[in-house]
Amino acid sequence: MKTEIVDISANGKGIDKALDITERTGAFAGLDKENSLRLRLLSEELIGFFRSFTDELDGTFYLTVTDGSVEIHLATDINMDIKTRNEILSVASTGKNAAAKGIMGKIREMVANITLPDDPESRAKTDQAISLMQLGSQIGAHSGDYSWAMSSYLASVNNEENAAPEDEDADGLEKSIVERFADDVTVHIVGSKVEVTVLKRFG
Repeated sequence: MKTEIVDISANGKGIDKALDITERTGAFAGLDKENSLRLRLLSEELIGFFRSFTDELDGTFYLTVTDGSVEIHLATDINMDIKTRNEILSVASTGKNAAAKGIMGKIREMVANITLPDDPESRAKTDQAISLMQLGSQIGAHSGDYSWAMSSYLASVNNEENAAPEDEDADGLEKSIVERFADDVTVHIVGSKVEVTVLKRFG
């Protein structure tokens, strides 16, 4: 089952409707109160990630239900430039980059870099992001088409010889709602078009 596709904006348009559809999808899937709450928290986290880029961003939101699992889909088109990228990845009060805290912060940093236009000024930033993508890549990167998965990323991090699981900076996941409740997160980027999918298995 696929829900209605909801048009959402970072300024708040459509978000209440998206969360209402999330709750109705949980009821349709027969989830108990605890799992319904987890599904809503995952939708809220994904929408919060979307809103962290710019107040003018538009996107689409929907869910799909299959036997024993729910997927939350959010797609958008991000027109990135160096100035916007630096604003996204910095904290105004300190100027320090705090973007990579938690898995969604890491994904935000990756998306902000990879969606930069292909010019000499931004190429170095894009190359840095691709190195992160490769840690979680399922099908690799080819001609501006990138795919990444949290499950593959975690497997890669855990296989790193110097990784320290008890160190938050080693995996950046301790405070992530998505890491605690989602079974996987996938990111697909083609040029400026970005789709993030959160998978939650039940039962």
